[in-house]
Amino acid sequence: MTVPDLVRHDGAPLAVLVCEALPRSGENGPGSYNMTVLRAVAALGYRLHLIVTGLNVAGERVEPELPCTVSYLHARPVGRWLLPLSLSAAARWLKNRLGLKVRKGAADKVAWIGRFLSEAEVVRIGQSLPPVPVDLLLIDTIFRADALRAIPQARNKVLIAHDVFHQRCASFRANGFMPRPAVEADLEAQRVATFDAIIAINPHDATELAAMAPAAGVRTILPVVANAGRVQLQSGAHEREPHRIFYLGSKAYHNVDGLRWFLEHVWPVVRANVPDAHMDVAGGVCGEFSGDQPGVTLHGRVEDLSVITRHCSFAVNPVLMGSGIKIKMVDYFCLGLGCITTGNGAAGFPEQPPPPFDVAEGKADFAASVVGAMQQPDHAALLRERTIAYTPHFSHEAAVARLRELLVSAVATPAPAPATAAARP
Repeated sequence: MTVPDLVRHDGAPLAVLVCEALPRSGENGPGSYNMTVLRAVAALGYRLHLIVTGLNVAGERVEPELPCTVSYLHARPVGRWLLPLSLSAAARWLKNRLGLKVRKGAADKVAWIGRFLSEAEVVRIGQSLPPVPVDLLLIDTIFRADALRAIPQARNKVLIAHDVFHQRCASFRANGFMPRPAVEADLEAQRVATFDAIIAINPHDATELAAMAPAAGVRTILPVVANAGRVQLQSGAHEREPHRIFYLGSKAYHNVDGLRWFLEHVWPVVRANVPDAHMDVAGGVCGEFSGDQPGVTLHGRVEDLSVITRHCSFAVNPVLMGSGIKIKMVDYFCLGLGCITTGNGAAGFPEQPPPPFDVAEGKADFAASVVGAMQQPDHAALLRERTIAYTPHFSHEAAVARLRELLVSAVATPAPAPATAAARP
């Protein structure tokens, strides 16, 4: 495996991220959260190198959002293409080229939540490093924790936890799903304890992770969305349609399951009370549904969500399982939309200032909340107004401050000086 030339920035320290996929803002929750961390790392003056371990990488090359170098374990760059290096990557590429997609049916109760690295992949990670010291090693979830063995010389080893996975597994099992791999508390504790520091996605996770790894520094970095802290309510409020709502989701199991539950049990009740009710659905989740639901438009992946959301009154997140924090709700807030969600969806969000969401549990309660917000436009407007004071929690500036605090207090060497304004991403 060839190692790409490393672009040097006046001797700036090197940060390496080992991740499943090339991080992309808005692509999915994990990718968006990795971009939150990467942007903060770059703002603190590090240069970046990414090692992508996932199998679904072959095809046309996608440029990273930040200046960095990239190594792929299962693909080789050739011009503007990534050619598969393994049979598994080739199979994924062929499946995508042929459009062979298998929808997640209601009876499909096996939920794949991650993939541990093989020994061969650990070896290749060591071979894909730039020939300079690694000052900061970032590992994307416990599923890639074995990469620590491939980069033992890294000065500071930080886990981007994303989740408390044994709790996620318990949540999936409680809803009738079989999580794979099945992560138990002892295994997770063993993995997280190998890190110098841990980045948690919400305060609840930070408490749980600190208990599992008492010797590690743990800090919460909330996910960032581009305009967080700068939300402005649109002046043309007349564009809002009181009976029009929005949903955004990837094709992850908890999204598919939650949207299916909503469409089967909640939406018919909403339409019976509000006959012209309409829901716009965006994201990869659209590929898991047929598109024949009355009053529902499936948009697929949308580059500029505001084109749709400026007409919507509020959003929904009918998620029934999972853990961590629901980044789609941060997207809603930063688009100026309030939300109706479940207790699971609300978990992990700050309680002050007053949050821009309502919590509803069960089919009848959720339907009543949606109908009520449609029939009471002033309440939907109140939730939208709350987004202005709430979104600074999810700003880039807040993430940079929390990361600097973590690096100064919890790892072997202090964080470097911040990059100059001109060099900031």
